[in-house]
Parts: sequence; structure tokens; C-alpha cells
Amino acid sequence: MLTKAKSLSWLYFDLNSYFATIEQQVNPELQGKPIAVVPLLSDFTCAIAASYEAKLKGIKTGTKIYEAKKLCPEIICVPTRHKLYVEYHKLIFAEINKFLCVDYVCSIDEGAGRLTGKYQQEKEAILLAEAIKLAIKQNVGDYITCSIGIAPTKYLAKIAAEMKKPDGLTIIRPEDIPEKLYSLTVNDIPGIGRKMLKRLHLAGIDTVEKLYACSSNQLQTIWGSVYGKKCWYLLRGYELPDYAVKNRVISHSKILGPEKRAVNVARDIAIELIVKGARRLRDAELYATYIGLYLKAANKITYKTYAKISPSCDNIIISKQLLSLWDRLIVQHKISSLYKIAVSLSGLIEKPRQLTFDELGTAAKNNVTRGKLSKAMDDLNSKYGRTIISLGTLPITKEEPIAFKHIPGAKAEEYLE
Repeated sequence: MLTKAKSLSWLYFDLNSYFATIEQQVNPELQGKPIAVVPLLSDFTCAIAASYEAKLKGIKTGTKIYEAKKLCPEIICVPTRHKLYVEYHKLIFAEINKFLCVDYVCSIDEGAGRLTGKYQQEKEAILLAEAIKLAIKQNVGDYITCSIGIAPTKYLAKIAAEMKKPDGLTIIRPEDIPEKLYSLTVNDIPGIGRKMLKRLHLAGIDTVEKLYACSSNQLQTIWGSVYGKKCWYLLRGYELPDYAVKNRVISHSKILGPEKRAVNVARDIAIELIVKGARRLRDAELYATYIGLYLKAANKITYKTYAKISPSCDNIIISKQLLSLWDRLIVQHKISSLYKIAVSLSGLIEKPRQLTFDELGTAAKNNVTRGKLSKAMDDLNSKYGRTIISLGTLPITKEEPIAFKHIPGAKAEEYLE
């Protein structure tokens, strides 16, 4: 039975303009200036992150650099340094763990912890949030700030953390629901992206107040999935089980430099990306039932395809399926040069279906063997480096790109004293 949270039970922290801020922290000459963190120095790439000075000029994550330079001619482009961001991530989260157990590492720059005991009292929760902010400044970096949200549920605490940036502190009390949410725009609500925003607008929903007025069945119809009904409960302060709101897609992408756009080189990069995804499946003890491939050719024409697969988290099986999709797109569309690659693993389930009698025997033994091989690869890469061993391909780069939702090599125990 679902229960409605009745006290302040969660603290959610969101590090402000994280990649850009870390660059400004380590290089004081960049402080106070508009900067964009980029995957490579090219006018045709886009900003991975923008400093607040750049955001004030209209530059945000995803803005093309040639557009950014029109908006802000003095913009400074800084090549991404992923190892640096991971190092600071560990320092910051270790510092926060001195005050609050970080129950969820939501991304490289976001996390959440459950409030217990006296910290469920508003005054104590505020003091805790202020102590966390001060500790980060004093012990990690004086230019690093975070916005904090305190609310009855993790979902509402995340919304609260977004309400005041940078360096904000916002509280949503049980009695503030729903009125305090009405000041938000519809796309401020987690789970509402560009496509869903369009669906909501077509349904005549252009404010949070109108969204809140919908029934749970109406939202499920608009979403086209059960998540619409879950959103109804989440917005009302119900604490749902973790599995009910779990992200069901794992994806990785890479924009290719000119020297990596040839199809034979890009093919190896695609394998590296899907193996990263497979490892994340194993880390989360999940299995994929769909695999997707997205290719943007050098002429900027895009191609994509998907395939249903038997539930798997195995490197070899998933890589074989990806190569089948790869060959289909490359041959069918006669692609010779690529600009961007993206892969996805979706339809994630916590346990694969049971084998039938026809699948037992040799097939089962092969599955066990491949599973052990994938695990052995994980162990070696964890110990000696993420790409010390791979499926017949070369590493993508010396510094492996990371996704916002996944911190390479990070384990919960690394954040604990």
C-alpha cells in the first residue's frame, strides 16, 4: 500500500554547473568568466557544460559552439577532463558523507540522503544543509557550490534543489504541496523531456497547476505508459518503491573527431561504447531486452535501428547483436564516414526469464562461460584500468568519456570513511 510522506525525510544536493565549476576551481584565471566545456576544440561540437557566466548569455548544455560564439564572443572553450571530474566527485561525496549518508549517487554531480532523527526537524535540516555547503567550500574547493533541496520524498527534494540556483536551499514541506510547485514550468518536472512536453501541450496542459489537476489515468494515457500514473503519485508526495521509478535505459554516445570518422575505426568505438553499457548492466544486476544503434553520418543525416534480444548483460552476446545492427545500417545506407555514434540498452529487467528445456545443456554452459568471461574482464579493468582488456578493439581515448549518470569505477564503499 502506498503511503504519503508526512515529514521532511530527504535531502537532495546538486552541484552547480559541475564540469565548468571544477575547471574554474583548478584554474582561477577562468573564474568569473563565461566558459564552455567541450569534447573537442571545434566550432561544430557542442557544450557539455557551461559556467553560470555563460548561462547568463543564453549558452547551455547542448548549445553548438558556433552559436555560443555568436551569443558570447568572449566565450572560452575548455576541453573536457573526465578524470579530474571523477576525482573531485569522490572528494565531494566523501565530504558530504561525513554529515549525511549518501543513499543514492544519482549522477556525477547529484546525490540524495535520507534524513532521520532530529534532522527531520526543519531547523536541524537547514543547519545540516549549511554545514554541507561550508564543508565543500572549506575542504574541497572555495569556488564549488551546490543547491540543496529538502522535502518529504527524494523526488520532491530533487525538484526543490532545482528551484534556486546557484547555491540555493529550498524546502518543500508536506503542507506546501501542491501550491509551491505551481511556480514551476511543466518541463521543470523530472521525467518531462522535450517529447513529453509536446504531448502535454497537445493535451492542453501548459502549467503545473493543470498537470496537477489531471487524474492518474489521464496522465497514464498522455504518457502512453504507467510512468504517467507514477508521476501523479510522485507529485503528491507519495514515496514509491525504488523499482517503480528506476531508469530503464542505459546509453552512451560519442562525437567523433575527424581522425575517427572512418567506418572501420568508428566500428571499434561502437563496441567500446556497448561494452561500457553491458558493464553497467552487470553492476546494476540488470538485463537488456532491446538494443539500439544511432548513427549520424558526416553529412549530418541520421540513421537508427533497434532489435529485440534475449535478456542479456553479456559482453559477447550484446556486442554480436550490435555488430549485426551496425552492418545493416552501414550497408543499407552506404555510409562511409560518421560524425556521431550512440548506443542504447533498454527494456531492462532485474532477472532474465528461465531457460526452456530446449535451451538447457550446451547453451546453458556457454552462457555460464561467457558470464564468467565478462566478469573476469570487469575485474581486470577495475584493477588495471577500464580498457586494459577489451573485445578485440583499441581503447577510445586515454581519458575515457563518462556519462552524467555513471561514474567510471565508482563504488559505494569509495565514498565512506
